[in-house]
Amino acid sequence: MIKRVEILVYINYKAALIQQMKDFGADIEYVNKKAGYCVCYIDGPRAKKFTDFLRRAKGVKKFEFSPTELVEIDI
Repeated sequence: MIKRVEILVYINYKAALIQQMKDFGADIEYVNKKAGYCVCYIDGPRAKKFTDFLRRAKGVKKFEFSPTELVEIDI
């Protein structure tokens, strides 16, 4: 079972930042340029490295884990 994590990332919108998150392995589900946030999904084991990346990335204001419980999928 792969445990997925939903992360809300508050950003100053830049296409390059979104592309860096995709390259890092995150699935970007939704981006709102006007409100300045995006919704990312990432595998549980990669979440620690992804949050470390977000801490040092330019253009990221803050991030938080979503409190909703995601369904686990057998793959």
